[in-house]
Amino acid sequence: MLDVIMSSSCRSTIIRTLESFLKNVSYSGGYNFIVNIDVLNPGYLPVLMSYLKKRGIKNIRINTDLRKFDSAFTKVVTYLYGQVKTPFFFHLEDDWVFLKKIRLDPLVQLMENHSFIDHIRFSKERIKKKAWMYHLSDKVSDEYLVPNKQMEIDGISLVQTPTWSTNPSLVRSKVVKEFTSIPENMKLEKYICNNYPRMFPYQGTYIYGKVGDPRLVLDIGRNRIRERLRKIKYILRGGKYADYLFGD
Repeated sequence: MLDVIMSSSCRSTIIRTLESFLKNVSYSGGYNFIVNIDVLNPGYLPVLMSYLKKRGIKNIRINTDLRKFDSAFTKVVTYLYGQVKTPFFFHLEDDWVFLKKIRLDPLVQLMENHSFIDHIRFSKERIKKKAWMYHLSDKVSDEYLVPNKQMEIDGISLVQTPTWSTNPSLVRSKVVKEFTSIPENMKLEKYICNNYPRMFPYQGTYIYGKVGDPRLVLDIGRNRIRERLRKIKYILRGGKYADYLFGD
């Protein structure tokens, strides 16, 4: 069995995400879903609960303690981290679709065999040669672009990267158990990025695939037209490294 943690703001994208996940992501041991629903859309809640019931998903927390995004997200994810029981888990949110088939069995086996692999994420964009150290600076510049490292481990292609992400990913549970008490005013990803290397100096985070590979997941929660217009305006104003801010 593999735990799957999922946070949702009670929007219809969660059904599309779950259907895409169940269709495209396979694991022979089956899944145990642990879901948190922030009720931002009370009118949709009955529809969502009916769907989850039909799917046999019972471990659900209904959360009405709604706060600013960063503090709410940190609180929800650290709560979900605390609920994980399996040695590894899949991190999923309510606004992703999977573009290719993914078999988790060989990746779980890989993490079992190599204790230094803590986090394997599935990229939302073409895998880049360099990683932006976004936790150190909100500004993209050469100073904060660090080379990713292409690796082959037991015949599986991975790209070692210095940043942690809550994008769809396979995660070692004992690592996140150290991050269940993050202050709510902290941005979760930045907090983990800043503290993980110190706490786990001989372990690492990876992207599944090779440098240059196309994305494996698609973010369906954003307004893509609005994002594209923001990117064009940024470039016209002379902004550099637009792909790191807005995607490719």
